[in-house]
Amino acid sequence: MSSLSSGQSIGFLPHLCSPQEILRVMVGAEVLAVVLALTSSSATYLASFVKLGLTSLFVQWVVISATLIVCLLSNQLRKLSLIKMSVVISGIVVGLTVGASILAIMADSYQKVGEIHYWDTPFILRNSFLALILILMALHYFYIQSQRAEFLKADSGAKYDALQSRMRPHFLFNSLNTIAQLIQVNQDKAEDALLDLADIFRTTLDTRNRISLGEELDVTLRYLRMEGLRLGKRRLNIVWDMDRKTLPFNMEIPPLLLQPLVENAIYHGIQPCKDGGTLGISLYDSGNMLDVVVTNPVPPEGTNSHQKGNHIAQENLKNRLRIAYGDRANLKITKTDHQYRVSFSIPKEQ
Repeated sequence: MSSLSSGQSIGFLPHLCSPQEILRVMVGAEVLAVVLALTSSSATYLASFVKLGLTSLFVQWVVISATLIVCLLSNQLRKLSLIKMSVVISGIVVGLTVGASILAIMADSYQKVGEIHYWDTPFILRNSFLALILILMALHYFYIQSQRAEFLKADSGAKYDALQSRMRPHFLFNSLNTIAQLIQVNQDKAEDALLDLADIFRTTLDTRNRISLGEELDVTLRYLRMEGLRLGKRRLNIVWDMDRKTLPFNMEIPPLLLQPLVENAIYHGIQPCKDGGTLGISLYDSGNMLDVVVTNPVPPEGTNSHQKGNHIAQENLKNRLRIAYGDRANLKITKTDHQYRVSFSIPKEQ
């Protein structure tokens, strides 16, 4: 019974096992029963009500039974792939529909002649086909909703993480302290630094699901300028490899793809090194795809390079790419004794 009261979702399905969700399923099943009853004409009002009652009983029995079985098998279903889970759930619904159809035939036959007298194969096949179509439509709807929810969660999480990283007291203290020193030496440069910091915050609070590649590059450049002020040119050497004449700057991409990757390279690779290092950023237009590569030095053994946080950030980026582009995108990580390389390719979308 613990499965029935579990608050966890079953794969891409919503929380079906709570009493509230079962009640919602019953209401949805009743709406379906009313629609099915209205589509079949009856001679009298009494016959119509009888038809509605029988259809409601049929649909509710199938839907509630299927929901309870799915809940009981929830632990096993979570281990299955998307296709296997869909096949199993569809099989459960169709099997229950066949069983309910046989019981309906037997009850109707016994009511008319007092014994089981006939068999109605077309009735069973028609109900099974309708049940299969409806469950496939429902599974497709739940899958789309699940993907959308995952994307919003990952996107919001990335923006929250980025905002939190900007708001680290140490980062803000160093940035503001640097700006304060610049005010006495170069007021124009200090003003530019404040504008860069403001634009970084503005981007992390942007609610759009897509921005242009040009906007992403702009916020990345502003972030690098801020980090350049903090670390100095001696510790942070940036090498760009891109052709501004061919890059699709108007290409729409999910926000905060490149900038967090650059931030990770600095925070986990360059900053821990005593003498800093070289940050490499490459963007290539390879026809139907945009290729992005970020490289940084590997800190010496025993250096605190925050590797745990680095892995979490990379996993977040991998999930965001998968949700946004599916199998069309990929994230590759290559580590040697001296270099850490992260690359990904995404399809070009306008």
